[in-house]
Amino acid sequence: MKTTVRHSERLDEQIHEAVLEDGLRVRFVPKPGYQKKFAILTTNYGSIDTAFVPPGAAEALPTPEGVAHFLEHKLFEDEAGDVFNLFARYGASANAYTSYSETAYHFTTSEHYYECLDLLLDFVAAPYFTDEQIEKERAVIAQEIRMYQDSPDSEAHLNLMRALYHAHPIREDITGTVASIARIDKPLLELCHGAFYRPENMLLVLAGDLDPAEAFGRAAENAARRAAKSTSGAAPSSGGPGGVRRAPIDEPPTIHQARIEKQMAVSLPQLLIGGKDVALPPGPDMVRHQREAGFVLELLFGRASAFFETHCASGLIDDTFSSSYTTGRGGYAHWMIGGETPDPDGLVAAVAETIERAAPDRLLDAADFLRLRNKAYGRFLRSFNSLEAVACGEADATLEGWDLFGYLDILESITLERLEARLASLFDPSRRAISIVSPL
Repeated sequence: MKTTVRHSERLDEQIHEAVLEDGLRVRFVPKPGYQKKFAILTTNYGSIDTAFVPPGAAEALPTPEGVAHFLEHKLFEDEAGDVFNLFARYGASANAYTSYSETAYHFTTSEHYYECLDLLLDFVAAPYFTDEQIEKERAVIAQEIRMYQDSPDSEAHLNLMRALYHAHPIREDITGTVASIARIDKPLLELCHGAFYRPENMLLVLAGDLDPAEAFGRAAENAARRAAKSTSGAAPSSGGPGGVRRAPIDEPPTIHQARIEKQMAVSLPQLLIGGKDVALPPGPDMVRHQREAGFVLELLFGRASAFFETHCASGLIDDTFSSSYTTGRGGYAHWMIGGETPDPDGLVAAVAETIERAAPDRLLDAADFLRLRNKAYGRFLRSFNSLEAVACGEADATLEGWDLFGYLDILESITLERLEARLASLFDPSRRAISIVSPL
């Protein structure tokens, strides 16, 4: 097993890299003097991966929404019971999450680190499914879905996605729907696990006060032990990046509809205004694209903006008002602005007025921009003080095809001129939509 080291003189940080015999990529972030240790195992499989070509097949197989999230739940249960309890016996705290593009499993501990690492690698690689347990988990997830359906924030967001996108899987909640999870069974879970939970489609990041040779050696020993237990050995690769061939997502550049309104038991209306943007492929350019849009939104609508000060004072908005930009693998990119307001249409008009006043003349303040960029710079530097933040940052960067140490270069390449160009293109009126949750 060959290992390499990436070093950043500016950050005075190192990241060690290796690829195990089974294809699993491993990263190690040394943190001398830290008592806690952290590990995260991610698979390049998320809620938007609803159609793929199974190994040995010629055509793409559509799958119900929510399979990736369902698998996340089910993998925490094995023949011995709840895996959370096994981590707790070692004094470790474990958890997992599913996003649009990945599923991740992680733990934090101060002792018994390698026992916890073995446990993490073992339970994710070797699922234990029974029909009875699947039915039990289906009921749990259905309850979770209904809970989100009762949340005004969740419904406003989901309806905005359905307004912006025609067919993209981002239209559906990560958990799926009650109807979609009813179609998930043991053969489907096994098929999706076999396709996406392959070592070459996964990444392990370790962080803490560890010896690099021992850390990589223990991960390699675990892989060799599991391979020896397998009667069939490694399954043949399904081809394509990470061994998985995903079906292309056919999403037009236009929005699906301009407005969706829903009534719920709320005291004040909830408004989200969104806009569809051009999605770039994963890599440094996508990160720069995202950061530039975030800066533009912050300059126009952030808490230090004239917009926020004026309309918070008038009562049109309150502390729930915020903005964000989201993009990722799979061809989605959009911005969102909103919060609670007594006058949704008034807020829509105020946002449009600010955009229309700023965009033609590119009204962005140079001093405010430098302040925001310096703030992002400092936030990134501070992230290296957190095991969880730096390990998760390295995992996301690797899966998205860019170098975590290169983030400072990306920030420094962003100029006021680039932001002005983004301002001119980001807020196309024909690609905007609104979602309103209003009182019954």
